[in-house]
Formats: sequence, structure tokens, C-alpha cells
Amino acid sequence: MPEGPELHLAARFVNAMCAGRVFTGKPVKSEVNWKNPEVSFEAEAYTISAVSRGKEVQMSLSPLEEEDTGKKTKKGKVLESLKIVFRFGMSGMFRFTPVSEIPKHAHLMFHTRDKPPMVLSFVDVRRFGRWEVGGGWQKDRGPCIILEYQDFRSHVLSSLADTAFNRPICEVLLNQKYFNGVGNYLRAEVLYRLGIPPFVSARSVLEPLAKAEELVAQNSRKGVKVKTEQPDLLELCNKLAQEVVSLGATTYNHSPDSESSHDAFLRWLQCYYNPDMRTLVDHNGRTIWFKGEAGPLAPKGGKTRGTNKKMEAAVKKRKSTNKVDQAETVKKVKVEVKSETRKAKKTPKRNTKAKRPSTKVVTGTPKDSTVGRTRRKAAQASAKNTPARPRRAKKATANTPHQPLPKRAVARRGRNSKK
Repeated sequence: MPEGPELHLAARFVNAMCAGRVFTGKPVKSEVNWKNPEVSFEAEAYTISAVSRGKEVQMSLSPLEEEDTGKKTKKGKVLESLKIVFRFGMSGMFRFTPVSEIPKHAHLMFHTRDKPPMVLSFVDVRRFGRWEVGGGWQKDRGPCIILEYQDFRSHVLSSLADTAFNRPICEVLLNQKYFNGVGNYLRAEVLYRLGIPPFVSARSVLEPLAKAEELVAQNSRKGVKVKTEQPDLLELCNKLAQEVVSLGATTYNHSPDSESSHDAFLRWLQCYYNPDMRTLVDHNGRTIWFKGEAGPLAPKGGKTRGTNKKMEAAVKKRKSTNKVDQAETVKKVKVEVKSETRKAKKTPKRNTKAKRPSTKVVTGTPKDSTVGRTRRKAAQASAKNTPARPRRAKKATANTPHQPLPKRAVARRGRNSKK
């Protein structure tokens, strides 16, 4: 689900794409999106701007007054600017494309006067996103963790008497009444980097911060400055969100032109979707990634949930650039090589020498069959091509018939007889 950084980047994207552009006509709503209302705004010329707050984006449609018409409607009323509040749901995002390349899942489109015309589209694949025409910020949402940090901090620390803080800290971090903009990956990263178990009471984590706040206020009155070694939980919510915004793209909001930023975000993740971490399903049915003990408020049964294997593989691939991961990869490769060599030793070697073709005619094959004739012909042809071995001459002996003895043999025979 898109979180505070994603919606902040979405508002930046709208302002960058719509700067200096003039839009015209009524916004077009997709026919398949029947849950969201029509946008009854029709002007010959208007501009678009956007601003974010937590997990909401407010878009402003501001009509431009022309000298000829004065921008009046049929009823004689001057058009006023219209505000539309977007909540992205699970997969909402904005895209700016030519008319011929409108995304498949575009559900609300704003056309420009450009030639060729361009379209700003609200794209939502899973259709959980919502927009509210003419409305303001949702009342039950707290200050933004990115743009309203001081208000966010004071709002949380002044509300610790609420029973909501009796719940586990991992579940309270998703409560938009206090942590507007924090989502699943931000809560996992914040708790992991502070070493806080996810299922401990939120009050036990936040009450020391309130006491420290009072101590800092007292010292500031006396002119004493207190330095903290590391950021606390509330500071880290703001800091990590700012870091993600500075990367420029995340899992939910990136385009093919920003692959390097998306890779940087995957390398930035330390806990979320890390296969080396533990996972549990909290009481709200959301998966939390953590390391070490879960905490005393962990759900009974300790259910885990199957994770996104593609996301895990991508995170693991990006993290392999680190030296530690490279060393582990080398070790794994060495183990695999050793196992392969052991298997090779166990398997018997095959004789790979080529056998000399036989020159003998194959017997026992029926003469009438085609196979027999083919074999005989092949054997006869190979026999003709193979030179015959010269026969070894036999030694001449006295007992050999029809062969006269050589003179030397006769002389030796006579000498032996005289003796």
C-alpha cells in the first residue's frame, strides 16, 4: 500500500508535469469505476496543482479567465476552483502520457490543450483507490509525518492517555489518527533500526519520550541544551520518510526512467521483505517483519504468512552488492563446487575412446531382409577400404614338405651327423 513518501512523490510528480500546461474539458471517468463519483467540472481552460498530507493527495483545478468569455457557466455563475482529494488504496498512482498511450487501468483522466494532447491519469490496478470531490482532508487523520513534524510529535505525546496506546507498538504505528503517513515498510524499518520488539505496549515505548520532552523543556528554560545520541521513534518516522523521498522512487511509485532510484530504494531496505527476518501476522491481519523476540503482546499461535517471492528476490539481489553478502555468496558457491566434485568422483568414468570399425561380415542376419542386406553391404565396403595385413613368412624346417633345404642348413646337418 502506498505510504506517506509515495503520496508526497505523487504530488511532486503532478506539479512537475502540469507546470505551465493548460487543461481543458470535463475530466473523464472510467466506465468500469462505479464506486467513485463523477467530477462535474467543465472549463475551457484550467490549471492543475497538488499537495500531499500523510496518505492523501489534494488536487486543485483552477479555471483561467479569458478576455472573451470571462469564464462563466450557462447559469451565469463564475467557475470556482475545485478540490479533489485522492486516497491511493493498494496501487494508486498518477501517470502523464499521450492520448494514444493511456494506461489500461486509468480511472480518471484530465486532458491538456497541447498538440498532440497529453493526459494526466489516476491509475489504479486493484481499484481500491478513492477520490472525493469538493472535500477536504479527512478529519480523523493526524498531522503529516513529513510536512508537519512538530505538530505530529506534539499530537502523539499529548494523546498518550488514549486507550489506543495499550495496543502493540507495531499496530499503533499504522493508526493514521496519530501516525498519518506510516505504512507497513516504514513501521518495520523504524522498529528494526531502533531494536524495539514489535509486540510491546506502545505506551511503554512513548511515555519515556514524553518525560524526556518535559526534561528538555525545563532545561531549555534554564538555557541548557541537551543532545541526544540517536533519534527516537517519532524522529525516525520523519527521518526515514524523508530519506525515501530523497531517493525519488519506491516500490509503489516508479517509472522505467527511474530504475536507478528504485534499485536504491531496494538497497535502502534493511528489514522489510528481508528473507532473513521473522514474520508474524498482527491482530489486524497485517504482516510485520522483525528480528529477535516478538514481545509479550504477540498474537497467540504466531501465524506467519507467505510473502512476495519476487519482492524478496529483488531485495536480495540488490543487497548482494554489499561486501558481506558477496562473501556469503562466495561461500555458497564453494560449497556447491565441493558437492559437485564429490558427485563426480562417485560416478564411474565412461570409456570415451572411439572403437575401430569391424571388418567382419555380420552373419546370422536373414539375407532376404532389408536390414541384413544393408549391413552386409556396409561390412563389404569397409573391408575393401581396409588394407589387408601381410602374412608372416613361415620358418623353413627339415620337416616342411616340398621345400628344399638351403645350402647352409644341409652343411650343418652333415656336420651334426659326423659327430
